[in-house]
Amino acid sequence: MKNMTKNLLKKTGTAVFSAACLFSLFLPLPKKISNREFYDCVWADGSVTEENYSSAYKSLAGMDGESVILLREGLTGKIESEASAVFATLENGNFAQIIACRAEGTRIDSAALYREFSDRVWYNGEYYVWTGNKIERVSRASRSEIVFLEGNVSPRVLKETDATAVYLRKGAEVSITSFAESKVENVYTESPYAERDGAVYLDTAGGKRLLAALGGIRGLTLCEDLSFADEGALIACQALASLTVPFLGNAKSPAGSAYNGEFAHLFSDGREYRVPKTLSRVSVTGGRIVSYAFYACPDLKEINACTVPKGEISKTAFSGLFSLETLHTPKSDVALTGKFTSHTASCGCTVYTRL
Repeated sequence: MKNMTKNLLKKTGTAVFSAACLFSLFLPLPKKISNREFYDCVWADGSVTEENYSSAYKSLAGMDGESVILLREGLTGKIESEASAVFATLENGNFAQIIACRAEGTRIDSAALYREFSDRVWYNGEYYVWTGNKIERVSRASRSEIVFLEGNVSPRVLKETDATAVYLRKGAEVSITSFAESKVENVYTESPYAERDGAVYLDTAGGKRLLAALGGIRGLTLCEDLSFADEGALIACQALASLTVPFLGNAKSPAGSAYNGEFAHLFSDGREYRVPKTLSRVSVTGGRIVSYAFYACPDLKEINACTVPKGEISKTAFSGLFSLETLHTPKSDVALTGKFTSHTASCGCTVYTRL
C-alpha cells in the first residue's frame, strides 16, 4: 500500500512539473540573462537599438536625470533611467538626503551616476564623496567640483580640493577672500545667492549685496541693480584690467553714517587698499562721486562717468590721479592733476585728455 502511494505521488509531481514547464514557454523572456542586462536605447534619429551593458558602457556619455546618455558616431541615444531619484538627490538634495542616498537601478545606471558624480565632493565642514554605491565621509578629497552645503567657502578648502567649479547652497558662507588665489573658474548658485560673470551676490531684504568675485577675472561689469558692496568684495581680483560699477564705495545711496564713497573700498582688506596695478579702465554709471573718490588708484588711465548726474560729482572727484590719460564726465569744471586738453562729446559730456 505504501509503495502504491509513493508511486502515485511521484507521477502526480512529474505531471505538475511538466505543466509548469509548458506554461513557462508562454511567459516573456526576462531582461536579465546570465547576469547580462539589456536596455532599449532611443537615438536622436528615431532608431531604437537593444544594448547590453558592455555596448552601452563603451558609448556612455553621462546622465541627464531622466535618462542615461550614450554617444555613438555623432548620434545621441537615451536609455530610460531607473535611478532618476538618486540623480536628483545628488544634484540638489540637502545634507540629510545626500548622506542617506544609496545606488538604485541597473548596472548602466550605476556607471552613469559614477560618471556624473565621481569628480564631485560635498562639504559641510567635512568632505563627502560618491563611491558608486553611497556617500562616504573622507579626510581629504581632490575633485574638480565642490558643493558647499554648509560652512565657510575658504581658500584652504578650495586649495585642498583643487576645485575649478563651486556650487553654493543656501547654507554656505561666502567672504571677500573666499576665492583668493584659487583655481575656481565657475560658480553655480541657489537662492539667496546669485552669480554673474564671476561675481557673487546675496539677495537681502534691503537689496542685492556684492560679496566676492573670482580671482582670475580681467574684465567685470557689476549688476546695475546692486544696492550694497562689502568692503574688499573685489580684493581677490588682482588681475582685473577693466571694471564697470553702478556706484562707487559701499552703497548706491549716501544715506546713513556708514557710507563710504571711495572706489578703493572694493579692494580694502580693512588695513590697506589693494587696488590691482593691472586696473586701468573704470566706468561709473550712477551714484555719487565724492571728493578724491579715486584715492589709492595711481595706475588708473581712463575713467568714464558719462551717466552720473553732474550734480552728484564733486569738483575734486578726480584729483590726485597722476596716471590718468582720459576722463569722460558731464561736469565741465573738475580739478585735475596735470595738464589736460578738453572737448565736448556728442553726448554733451566733457572729455579731458592729458597733454
